Amino acid sequence: MKYELLYIVPTQYTDAEVETIKGTVAGLIEASGSKISRHEILGKLKLAYPIKRVRHGSYVLAHFEAEPTALANIDRQLRLATEVLRHQIVVLTPAAEAHPFQMISYVAPLSEEARAEEAPRSARTPVAAAPAPVMKREDPSITMEELDKKLDEILETDENV
Repeated sequence: MKYELLYIVPTQYTDAEVETIKGTVAGLIEASGSKISRHEILGKLKLAYPIKRVRHGSYVLAHFEAEPTALANIDRQLRLATEVLRHQIVVLTPAAEAHPFQMISYVAPLSEEARAEEAPRSARTPVAAAPAPVMKREDPSITMEELDKKLDEILETDENV
């Protein structure tokens, strides 16, 4: 059965070290009797959230063919590998095998980066709020007693509604 493995290597490793880690993971997969058909470094991206205080990582994609019983061993070995920050193994769909892979950086919805992307949208004409209704005073010389009576009348009519 064909599988896809995506794993993240912390950016504390140089590009040459990432190549070495890629070779180590390839050796781990092949040691379980699997055959790798695609193994490429996709690039460095910012993570959506920090993992073990790491904010950026190099993403590596591998397609391989293996027996389902070998997956448990591969998964266990990747969990124990200190160089691999996170990994995920999924069943490879036939259409994804030849599909080019593109990584897109995560942008938090309320971050400064997201606001910068929305700036062209804010260039539209602003919508003005409806003006507040103006209350006209009939008699400018009203006493506090008259005001209290009017307030009581209003409150009584609101209770009846």
